[in-house]
Amino acid sequence: MVTRMIKRVTLVLMLGAVLGFFIVSMIDLELIYNTFGKDYFFANGLAETGSRNLVTGIYLDYRLFDSLFEAGILIVAVSGIMWISQHEIDEKNAAFMLDKQKTPTLFVTFSRLVYPLMLAFGIYVIINGHVSPGGGFQGGAIVATAILILYYIDIQKTTNVGTILTIEKVLFLTIVAIGSIAYFTRGEFFTNFFPVEASIELKSIYLILLNVLIGLKVALGLVAIFTAFLREGR
Repeated sequence: MVTRMIKRVTLVLMLGAVLGFFIVSMIDLELIYNTFGKDYFFANGLAETGSRNLVTGIYLDYRLFDSLFEAGILIVAVSGIMWISQHEIDEKNAAFMLDKQKTPTLFVTFSRLVYPLMLAFGIYVIINGHVSPGGGFQGGAIVATAILILYYIDIQKTTNVGTILTIEKVLFLTIVAIGSIAYFTRGEFFTNFFPVEASIELKSIYLILLNVLIGLKVALGLVAIFTAFLREGR
């Protein structure tokens, strides 16, 4: 009984210490906080990047290097999962995990109705990421979800993971190459390759192109991960 009480008191003290550190950190944050970055983006974001969605302008223009790093991490994660989940038998579908006889007919019918809607919505989010909330990462996740519904619609659908990984890597290299074009047009890497004084409509071409490439890459990566998890769960 005494031991249990000591554990509870210790836990309360530890939580109190964490709360104290959090409060102190927030006080320090308020002392150094300023609105310079926010004010600059609001004043110049649209003119400099051509994006009405400032989030897209930041991660595809001002901080494209960060986005490339995130995309690279996804490649590493997918490759790691593929390596860990590799099997001696080369399985090409998820039939061993999803039993068609156990999947309700209502669910299959509903999936067929939802699939085109989700696919269209994902494409919309990708293409319009520079004018409304969304973009390649978010839209790619939606497209991947729509593609994965096909596992329930057609249990015998084949998936060549090797081809998916190859395409994903090619897309990543293409994104890096497009981001590097700015060095020849602006004298700097990883930004919009159109001149700063170019029209908003012209700059949006770059934003749409990168969002589409990122969306395809994210979708393929998530599909590969899901397929690997199905194989592991057999």
